Amino acid sequence: MAETPAKKAATPSAPPERPVLTPDMPQPPKRGRRVRKAQRKGPFVKYVGHASCRQITPPDWKTLAHENPPKDGFQTDTWDLKNDFMIESSKFTDEQLDYLLIDDVQGNGAHSFLEVDYDADGNLAQVVEDDEE
Repeated sequence: MAETPAKKAATPSAPPERPVLTPDMPQPPKRGRRVRKAQRKGPFVKYVGHASCRQITPPDWKTLAHENPPKDGFQTDTWDLKNDFMIESSKFTDEQLDYLLIDDVQGNGAHSFLEVDYDADGNLAQVVEDDEE
């Protein structure tokens, strides 16, 4: 009596390997933007907390004891990936900046927001004010 081979379980086939681009192969054309994106003007209030999005709504601003609302009233401010977690500092009143840069801290005591701007090389750097006495 002849033995029958055992049936093997069907295994999914692996995707085909993608060819690796080597220097001796024809190179793809360089892609560059036709229009340069204008760099935003700072300084900025940057959210550096752990959440993927930080939002402060008009009712939130009102409860933070801000007696002097901006001319156009309080707006919803959102820090997220779309704006690189940065909003121009000029958008905020002095009272709002004091809250964001001094009073708003994380559970471990670290600040949730920093004031940053682009340095001469185009890199973001924290804005540090000299203490005037």
